[in-house]
Amino acid sequence: MKIPLSRAVIVLALISHSALAEDKTLDPNEITVDGKRAQLQLNDKQRTAIETALETENTEQKTPQNFEPKVGGTIPLTMTLDVMPETLVQREPSLKQYGYAKLAKDVLVIDPLKKTIIAVLPRKSPTSGKDLSPGDWAATRGRELTGQPPTSTGQGQMPEPAGDSGDKKNGTEATPNEK
Repeated sequence: MKIPLSRAVIVLALISHSALAEDKTLDPNEITVDGKRAQLQLNDKQRTAIETALETENTEQKTPQNFEPKVGGTIPLTMTLDVMPETLVQREPSLKQYGYAKLAKDVLVIDPLKKTIIAVLPRKSPTSGKDLSPGDWAATRGRELTGQPPTSTGQGQMPEPAGDSGDKKNGTEATPNEK
């Protein structure tokens, strides 16, 4: 009888420990205190850390029409707000309460409670803001992110068709006897 009871105690202890570890409930008092803090003044170290951490985040969104990002301005309702990456918050804890929006040419640091822009940071490698087809993205930006040079996009060249078109010898050609 002692063995099952001791196992039950161990299981109960493990369950309660994991429940405590997973508690991510927001404390309303903490939110209120965060909301009353003075506005963040980014220094050069924080700006560099934000630019570096968000460079590889795949969260770019289109800039809304007629939207000009300015410090102190509000973001349009059509824009989505992303949370700062955990690795960035660990290095710069003061950024925990802020979010960001990544546009083609800028990264906006945003106060999520007021939806106001705290800082406008130019991107290290801005994009055109136009949608790229997956093939184009993989050949250019995807190769850059993996440390490979982008493939050249020859203007007069047609892409090679998928599959075996029979124009090159690759060992799968049928011999005259097989036809």
